[in-house]
Amino acid sequence: MPRSTPELRELWKAYECKEAKMERIPFGPDRIRVAPGTADAWTALAAVLDHHGYLIRTQDTDSYNCRPAKGGNGRSLHSFGIALDVNWATNPYLDHAGRRPPRFSTKPSQAERAEEVRRGLADTDMTRKMIDDTLAIRTNGGIRVFEWGGDWNTVKDAMHFEIDVSPAELAEGIDWKTVKGWREPEPEIAVPDDDAAAAVAAGVPAATAERHVVIARRGLLLRSGPGSQFADLGGQAAGTEVWVIARNGEWAQVDLGGDGLADGYMHAGYLRAVGAPAAAPAAPVAAPVSAPVAAAPDAMSWCTAEKVKQMFPATPIANIQKNLPFVLAGLAGDGLTDKAMALMALATIRAETEGFRPIDEGGSRYNTRNAPFDLYDPGTGPGGRLGNTQPGDGARFKGRGYVQLTGRDNYTRIGNQLSVNLAGDPAQANDPAIAGRILARFLKNKEALVRAALARDDLKEARRLVNGGRHGLDRFTDAFRRGQAAL
Repeated sequence: MPRSTPELRELWKAYECKEAKMERIPFGPDRIRVAPGTADAWTALAAVLDHHGYLIRTQDTDSYNCRPAKGGNGRSLHSFGIALDVNWATNPYLDHAGRRPPRFSTKPSQAERAEEVRRGLADTDMTRKMIDDTLAIRTNGGIRVFEWGGDWNTVKDAMHFEIDVSPAELAEGIDWKTVKGWREPEPEIAVPDDDAAAAVAAGVPAATAERHVVIARRGLLLRSGPGSQFADLGGQAAGTEVWVIARNGEWAQVDLGGDGLADGYMHAGYLRAVGAPAAAPAAPVAAPVSAPVAAAPDAMSWCTAEKVKQMFPATPIANIQKNLPFVLAGLAGDGLTDKAMALMALATIRAETEGFRPIDEGGSRYNTRNAPFDLYDPGTGPGGRLGNTQPGDGARFKGRGYVQLTGRDNYTRIGNQLSVNLAGDPAQANDPAIAGRILARFLKNKEALVRAALARDDLKEARRLVNGGRHGLDRFTDAFRRGQAAL
């Protein structure tokens, strides 16, 4: 039974008109502001719409808005960050006479259905099947997540979707098996840290303010809290000096004016302490010096093809026998010979390239629109994050290797660290010996954070540190647990 609006207001009252508490998340091509803890629900809705080929327009789609309810008392559920209006120009609010079910168009295309809405022959450019699949989304506790305003009897609000569960019920998680068309997202772009950035990210709180400079080429956003989900407070150009007054994981709390007052948070990976040497981008740099690993010389003697096969149940053992020596040589070269880091490396391969061989990234709707990997090209969001600057960089620097190294910046940085010209000859990333070194260096650059996550058995965080998201987390976790059992 759907909850009433007063019930939902009471359940979500902690977020009523609290704009600073809202999270900004992707929703199709749009970015919307929603209540904390609701992101997966909106991701599920977007997946259903995408499955049905429904195009979301950014100009008439919106979520959080502190305003009164239309035609009623009290504030709209938009004020609580639990309601979303989608394409209101072709899903209009209709206050009709009497009670009736919604009218759906049977036309095959969204444009044709929208035309029937404009002619007054339909209430929505969505289809009944699309709505039914949305209403089928459940939590892991079996509770229906959404209510749709188009199903209301006395009015039709076909643009309107609202979360119909409590924060505690939603915290049980989305049952992704109930999400029609759900596919786990392609890997998010992860930029490997250098040792200095990893040290900052490991973060012991600073006793006094420290002067730093912004080193992000395109500038760095200031956030209201320690995470990308917090409000964007504006950008600071490369070269801007700031004072770091505290650290929270990968985020630095900064003072822009030097007056001792906090202005917001910046990602610490793109800040360099004033006076610290800058990296030389054009010339190869020596591999960072690391503290000796307290592990016996034969710490990886357990790592045989037969043992590793237990972590890769669907992979031919011949692939493991051929490639395992290159992986182990890379780990040994970077001093990652203890069992925790070896399991981390092997589970990463399972998540990224389950066949246990270095491969090219495959084409998908996440990287290709018209030409192969053009969604990674300069001028696109992913292309900018990857440092791709030249036409064709998307395909040139597509994912390769055991860990799927991607983007001009990554190829250049890791290549410099290994003294291999990966930027000039990207295909080298699929050479098994070089791919093994790339995997090890990627993990070495994140070593402090990865070890901390593994020490508290936080495999989700360990995976995020490499991938930037949760792509392949199920395979990563399964492989890691199998490896522990095999030992």
